[in-house]
Amino acid sequence: MIKRSISGLLAAICVIAGIPSVPTMAVGSYTMNVKVECDRERKEISPYIYGVNEFTTSNLKNVTVNSSRQGGNRYTGYNWETNWSNAGSDWQHTSDTNIGDLSDGAGYAVRSFSKSCSENNVPYKLASLQMAGYVAADKDGNVSEEETAPSERWDKVEFRKGGELSLTPDLTDGTVYMDEYVNFIVETLGDASTKTGIQAYSLDDEPVLWNDTHPLLHPNEVTNSELITKSIELAKVIKEIDPKAEVFGPAFWGVLPCVQLGDTDETPDSDWRAVSYKYDWYLDYYLQQMADAEKDAGMRLIDAVDVHYYAQDCYTDDAILQSARSLYDPTYVEDSWLQPSFGEYLPFLPKIKESVDKYYPGTKISISEYNLANILDEKSTGKSVVSGIAEAEALGCFAENEVYFATYWGTLPECPYVRSAINLYTNYDGNGAKFGDTLLESETDDISKATAYASINGDDESEMTLVLSNKDKEKTENAHISISGSEADYRSAVVYAITQDSSDIRIIDVQNEIDGNELVVSLPPLSVAQVVLSDSTTDKTVYEKPEVETRETTYHFNSLEKSDNGYYMIPLGDKKHLKEIVINYTVTSNKESTSGGGGGGLCFNHLIPEGKTEEVWGNKAVNFSLGTGDAVIPFDNEFTIKKNEEANTDEVVKAVCNDEYAELQEVWWKYSENDKDGNDLSIKYNYVTLIYEYSPSDTGVEGDVNSDGIFSIADLVSLQKWLLNDGTELKNWQTGDMVNDGRLDTFDLSAMRKALLENE
Repeated sequence: MIKRSISGLLAAICVIAGIPSVPTMAVGSYTMNVKVECDRERKEISPYIYGVNEFTTSNLKNVTVNSSRQGGNRYTGYNWETNWSNAGSDWQHTSDTNIGDLSDGAGYAVRSFSKSCSENNVPYKLASLQMAGYVAADKDGNVSEEETAPSERWDKVEFRKGGELSLTPDLTDGTVYMDEYVNFIVETLGDASTKTGIQAYSLDDEPVLWNDTHPLLHPNEVTNSELITKSIELAKVIKEIDPKAEVFGPAFWGVLPCVQLGDTDETPDSDWRAVSYKYDWYLDYYLQQMADAEKDAGMRLIDAVDVHYYAQDCYTDDAILQSARSLYDPTYVEDSWLQPSFGEYLPFLPKIKESVDKYYPGTKISISEYNLANILDEKSTGKSVVSGIAEAEALGCFAENEVYFATYWGTLPECPYVRSAINLYTNYDGNGAKFGDTLLESETDDISKATAYASINGDDESEMTLVLSNKDKEKTENAHISISGSEADYRSAVVYAITQDSSDIRIIDVQNEIDGNELVVSLPPLSVAQVVLSDSTTDKTVYEKPEVETRETTYHFNSLEKSDNGYYMIPLGDKKHLKEIVINYTVTSNKESTSGGGGGGLCFNHLIPEGKTEEVWGNKAVNFSLGTGDAVIPFDNEFTIKKNEEANTDEVVKAVCNDEYAELQEVWWKYSENDKDGNDLSIKYNYVTLIYEYSPSDTGVEGDVNSDGIFSIADLVSLQKWLLNDGTELKNWQTGDMVNDGRLDTFDLSAMRKALLENE
């Protein structure tokens, strides 16, 4: 399929001339001195710190990352032979087809993971292996306490089969084998050195929480003896079958298990208690045991010590803006439950590095799950600029503290600011420009207000990139940047920024008159920028927001018609210019629950997926929480459709919407603190607002790309030739964007053909 992006054309239309080289001091501003010292210590930056966890295929779209992890609670109970899995306490201990079904073929999850990463040019993949002891034996729904493993509801996990390894595993023996799984991956996808192979394996997920997340699979707390014994044996299996693969462990859930494993007075761990006086925290002991295991095995078994990190003091914007400091800043004291008893183990990254250097030198550091906002509060997620600022600081401190691998935990399509913060490092101009691979020493006067991370590529100082933030909510930061110790004479600076006005990365400043490697850059309140310095001048120009007229149409639900199935029918109106559907709701509890929520679906019956011709049913999620609020549903060209009807699994695809109405299916699932099924919750949908946006270019005739005043077959021919890149010029390309997705491609060509046929 031939596609041509129009991002460059959009940029040309939406810019104005450059501004003076030294910004005027703004009213309500403050001065921040920023120093970059090129002649001091330099550090190599691992490209794999720019990564995300795999939730759906859409998590890898519209973001440039170098690594991805397949893991989480679901994968502890995943059966690779059948693709059935168990949700554990996350959702009613149900065994189901959430990950896949028998009809998808063995190892579907890892095959799908590899395909998605390959399609999105993600070079480094971390997949999870099962180590807790049992996996789902069926897809028959809730598992009861009486069916706790071992029982017929579970298949046993063994690390070694003790016989010939098959690519078609035996589904009747009640056992799944990890050596057979790794062998299946290598034989099916290639070894770790190949593009489609798996580069690293995680030794399951958060073992210290198995008895909480999967109490029917692993009811007892993991002990040091169990963890170490299983880790050594499973790591050996991996290394024997794929010596080029790396092994990550122990995938601890955060700081506390690094301190004490699961050892408490109620559940003492005799192994650890007997030696705990010798070590600062349990992670020291873990690394010592893995170092000893290498000597016995004659090969390294753990390549990366892997931990997860979720900020604990993240319930306000102010806290989120400072949350990354617990990872690296020894002067920061966070306001959380961790601080009184466990503050001595912060900052977290230097503490881990200290353990590695002392007990197992050469071990890499991985943060395979992290999030610096309160992931249970949608107001604190990546929808807010403060999360973007925190994410940018986290990525900078990962580089500074020599982290090898890091993957963000969250749904990026719903976290635009976090997505843009990652792109600020990996693709800030939309054409692949990225932060350098060598970190320079840099500092600001006050990291509570602004942080700075500078880089170059190798030893080449002709271009320098500097990620700089402004955490102040009200004041403009006038950053006085001085660069010392460099042989380069910088002539220009281009400032790409994310601001509270937009999560999009935009050029807010261009300077072509830098003198003496010093300049002033003004950053608006709550923003983070990539400052690109070059020893030559630039022709980049500042972004100017195009004129947009917003129109809203509101319907009260009691005025809407219902479908034959009893669903509210929401008129979509002018779909070409429809940007958002905002549904106002009120959720109450008759059991005085103080937290809870759920979701439904905005459903479409006439979607045509990209590259297809037949219409399908699809949806967009509608999420709600206790209280009164708004569910905001972007009306873009991405919809969730059934990937496999029999397995009841979904995928997100691009599609043309031919519906005139969207049907609201009110409740698909619910939960609350007092009822896991949310039966105490009642939801009332109040009204829906449809938001449309129009620009001056919308005054043209739709489809009239040759600008002759009419829409005809001549426009279809012009667009087709343009897509074939034959030199044809489109005089009015905006009118050709028939599906309103910000691109010109064959989707628009199909929509144009359909419109012409209807006009006949």
